[in-house]
Amino acid sequence: MTVQEDMRVRRTKQNIINAFVALTKEKSIDAITVQEIAARAMVNRATFYAHYHDKDDLYEQIFNEAIGLFTPLRNPLLFLNRQIMFTQLEATLAAVLRNCAASRDLLLLIIDGTPARKLEQQLTPILTANISGVLKQFGIDKKSPIPIDLVITYILSIFISVLSWWLHDSHTNKMSADQLAHMLVELALYGHMHVLGLEMK
Repeated sequence: MTVQEDMRVRRTKQNIINAFVALTKEKSIDAITVQEIAARAMVNRATFYAHYHDKDDLYEQIFNEAIGLFTPLRNPLLFLNRQIMFTQLEATLAAVLRNCAASRDLLLLIIDGTPARKLEQQLTPILTANISGVLKQFGIDKKSPIPIDLVITYILSIFISVLSWWLHDSHTNKMSADQLAHMLVELALYGHMHVLGLEMK
């Protein structure tokens, strides 16, 4: 495939995704047909099926793209130096949030249209690496009386709820990605981490 052909395929797929996301603002996902998606994207049904098996496959690929926005939080380099760990974590989280804001409609489609359990299952490995890295650096991963699975589930549910609130109300709350990242890290440090035994000096 030439570069020009590859760009054309990317553009076609993006048009289909944009059409699907736009249609979800007008009706439920179940009520949307492939014909409507193709018509809105200005392609024929054959073109749609050249890229996706069906509507569910399209949604699954959109879901995977959305989850990919969070992979920078899995970076183990965030936990190499405890003195600058939280500065790096906050900067990385802010960058992730900016990407989320740039893909706001796509991400809200996932948050609002995906069962919470499935979304949590996909984000859990990313958050697990994050939480485990912090706990290991401060030596509290083995002595906490609170099960780590509970901590991860608790923090993950809060994070998804806050992200949903921020994206839904971004036009009214005027909170930047950097501000939200700072607040989330502060809440974690003086809330969750304190309960787990991390003493902030």
